[in-house]
Amino acid sequence: MKPVLFSAVLEWLRSEKFVDGPFSDALATVPDFQVTGFAPLSTAVASDVSFWVGDNFKSDTNVPGFSDSVLAKVCAGVLFVPVAVAESHEAMMTLKGRLPKVRALVPVENPHHAMVEFLKRFAADSSDGVGEAARSVAASAVIHPTAVVEGSVGEGCHIGSNCVVMAGAKLGPNCVLESSVTVYPHVEIGEDCIFQAGAVIGSRGFGFYEYKGERHMIPHLAGVRIGDRCSFGANTVVAAGFLAPTFIGNDSHFDSMVQISHNCRVGNHVFMASQSALAGSVTVGDGSEFAGAAKVADHITIGKNVRVAAKAGVTRNIADGKTVSGFPALEIDLWRRCMVRLKQLGKK
Repeated sequence: MKPVLFSAVLEWLRSEKFVDGPFSDALATVPDFQVTGFAPLSTAVASDVSFWVGDNFKSDTNVPGFSDSVLAKVCAGVLFVPVAVAESHEAMMTLKGRLPKVRALVPVENPHHAMVEFLKRFAADSSDGVGEAARSVAASAVIHPTAVVEGSVGEGCHIGSNCVVMAGAKLGPNCVLESSVTVYPHVEIGEDCIFQAGAVIGSRGFGFYEYKGERHMIPHLAGVRIGDRCSFGANTVVAAGFLAPTFIGNDSHFDSMVQISHNCRVGNHVFMASQSALAGSVTVGDGSEFAGAAKVADHITIGKNVRVAAKAGVTRNIADGKTVSGFPALEIDLWRRCMVRLKQLGKK
């Protein structure tokens, strides 16, 4: 996003009725500063906008991850918080004391909705210098006449017929886009990566939230980061992240029609066979493998060197080194015994 002053953000908050009255007056006393980006709370810096929706501001140090020592490290320029946690001046002062590194606490009715509206206003249409001036094609790159290249293409790249590299996308050296590959803005790809026909990298994630009885689409503007020496099969899709990029490490390989959803974090040397898929915000450890049509539910953590059998459905975290099968996925020896017993029962 283009940098914007906090005073301009505050003016927008007032115009959209996100803040008014005492909260608006209090925010007017915050020294002006430049807002340059957005990020999840865990990684936000002093110039970022972030949000927190839960009730975990309550002073309960027994709640893992939300002790005062953890909150004291939270750093953000603008932080949307539920208005319920700042119902009084005293509550607001207590909250500020627990979050000393946050420049501007902004109590709103629905922090998630405020964050989405902020992105739509200040980030969705921002060019970030993207455009003809940002187009960069290395002299040794080979571009098919039917391809559209508006982004940055490194040395030795081959861009095939009908491919599209949108403004704001960056391809490292020696990448190959075979045919009809689409690379969206805010996608950064390392060296020696191969994309087979029809692959789509950085498209909007499938995410919605409910506000006032209606479902609203979540913008996914954080893009994708891909390491070196990865390959992507035909019609594979990697969706962009919401506040942080979808991430894929080095030397990982994906067969045709693989789906990697928004905000996933996939490690190094990961292999996914055709029609396997990760729902949103899945973490996959190094060296893990997924057989054909294996699926993983959202917000699941898959450990290192895990094996997921064909057509398995993973609905809970899997520890390092395990092999699982079935739905819901179980350790494979247990699953095999279950199948034997089920056959025995079926014959009675």
